[in-house]
Amino acid sequence: MSIKGNTMMMNGTGCEGRGRRRYRVKSPVRFITFLVIAVCMIVGGLGFVTGANESTASVLEDYHTYTVSSGDTLWSIAEEYKSDGTDIRKAVYVISQLNDMHAEDLYPGDELIIPTEL
Repeated sequence: MSIKGNTMMMNGTGCEGRGRRRYRVKSPVRFITFLVIAVCMIVGGLGFVTGANESTASVLEDYHTYTVSSGDTLWSIAEEYKSDGTDIRKAVYVISQLNDMHAEDLYPGDELIIPTEL
């Protein structure tokens, strides 16, 4: 087949000059660097998406369980369990944060988790 003005010739297998392109690596160092960076980005992206980057504590703390009685306040509980050098306000804060509560959420029968080293 021939087109006027163009010299496009076709044989039985397809167009001349067309076919699969062959790519050649000109710099193996750059190619390997690209592959390493691409793999790191893929692994990092998958880790970010799946939450694999969250770290866990390697030290387990010991806790007391305290059952709230009528008339108890976070202040009185913190006073009972805190160390001598610990500020009472810090102890109240730690107990409230650890139990995800506020002082007004304290009811008789509630169980609180209190760290042994407060």
